[in-house]
Amino acid sequence: MTENDESFIRWYDEDEIVSKCISLLQNLKDADKRQATTFLMDEIINIPPFVDMLPDEVFNIINSETRRRRWYDFDETVRIFAELLRYSPPDTRKQIAMTALTFIEDIISNR
Repeated sequence: MTENDESFIRWYDEDEIVSKCISLLQNLKDADKRQATTFLMDEIINIPPFVDMLPDEVFNIINSETRRRRWYDFDETVRIFAELLRYSPPDTRKQIAMTALTFIEDIISNR
């Protein structure tokens, strides 16, 4: 199954709020993407399951995907945030996505 298959569902399309968050993030300027993802990484790393993990465990999650083919793989900061979000429990993913939407919309409105 590939992204071109009609049946393919990306991990972030499983929730409407997460999907909107990722879409807005993808369309930001590079500097704004880094600003948003740096802020959001601080948010996500302080809630379970990541807050209870050793740094090596978090590092292994971030680096579990070795192929670099997705749009967010080409900026390390964005990639780290996306992988943390991807491997978060669904309720945490949604919580962070809502925080992200507020932060991203603030960036967009201050342009």
